[in-house]
Amino acid sequence: MTQTPPNSQTFKTQLPEVVDLFTLDIAVLLPAGSTEQSIYRFCNWSQVNGSDVVYDGNTYVALPLQASGFELNTSGQLERPSITFANVGLAITGLANTYEDLVGATVQRIRTLTTYLDGQPAADPDAYWGPDQWVVEQKTNETKLSVTFQLAVPFDLEGRSLPGRRLLREQCQWIYRDNIGCHYSGASYWDASDNPVGTLAQDVCGKRLESCRLRFGSGSRLPFGGFPGLVDSQG
Repeated sequence: MTQTPPNSQTFKTQLPEVVDLFTLDIAVLLPAGSTEQSIYRFCNWSQVNGSDVVYDGNTYVALPLQASGFELNTSGQLERPSITFANVGLAITGLANTYEDLVGATVQRIRTLTTYLDGQPAADPDAYWGPDQWVVEQKTNETKLSVTFQLAVPFDLEGRSLPGRRLLREQCQWIYRDNIGCHYSGASYWDASDNPVGTLAQDVCGKRLESCRLRFGSGSRLPFGGFPGLVDSQG
C-alpha cells in the first residue's frame, strides 16, 4: 500500500537532516521460481519521528534499529558492521527463522537528506550518498526484544561461500530494478533461472552474469555487481 509522506513542515521542525535508508534483499535465499516477497525497505525510527518515508517512489518502513560500524576507518582493516532490529511483531525473527538466519542476504544502505525525500519541495531521487553494499554474515544475538546481525563486505569472506547462495564472485549484489546499482527498467522479463516469462510480476533476476547479459545485451557495458575476476580458492 502506498504511503503518503509526512508534510515538509514536519521534517523541517522535527527531523535531523540525514536519513539512513536500508534495503534488505533475500532473493538469493528463495527457491527458484518463488513469488515470495524478496525486497524489504526500512529506515531508522528515530531519524524519521516514527513515520514511514518515501524516496524515489519506494516506501521505507520506520523500525526501531541501531546500526554501527558503517563508518570509514584508516586502519586498513575491513569493517564488520552490525545492525540490531527491535523485534516488532517478531517480524525480523520470522524472516530469520524461515530463511537460514538471513545469511547471504544483501543489505544496502543509502543516505540522503530529509529535504530530498518524496513529497518535499526539493525532492530529488538522485541526491544520496552510497550505496554501501553488505551481506549478512551471521546472526549474532536474538532476544524477545531484538535481533542482531553481523555484516561483511562482499569480498571480505576469505574465499568462503555462504549458505544458500552461489560463490560471491558469481553473485550480483545489487538490488534488482533499484535504479542505484541495477538500472534495468526494460519490458522483457525472465525468471530466476533465466527462462523468459510474460509479466513483470514473474520477473526475478537470477543474480548471475548471464542474467545481466540477457537484460542489457552481451555487447553492452554491464552493471554486474559480482566479482567474476576473483579466483575460486575452493578449486
